Amino acid sequence: MLHHYVFIKYQPDTPAEHIQAFCQKMLALPASIAEIQQLEIGHDVLHDERSWDLMLIMQFESIAALRSYQQHTEHQAAAQFNSPQVANVGSLDFWGRGKIA
Repeated sequence: MLHHYVFIKYQPDTPAEHIQAFCQKMLALPASIAEIQQLEIGHDVLHDERSWDLMLIMQFESIAALRSYQQHTEHQAAAQFNSPQVANVGSLDFWGRGKIA
């Protein structure tokens, strides 16, 4: 399974309502984008200087499935909605190998 992590740092004045609306848009995507195998969203709880504000954790069957998701019009719309409030974004993609006991 391909793991796709996205880290988002918002502008300091970003309204909580905007972040909530973005999360709702993202959580709705699996219903219309079949390539998304799993989607989880996490909000920062420590609020340290080096913390990110929001993290998206997604899983895909393949790189082709990830690319298809990234080009999907509904994903593009969610990203465009969010981008004016984003100060920084990062991502990490890796192949999972199962759980480590």
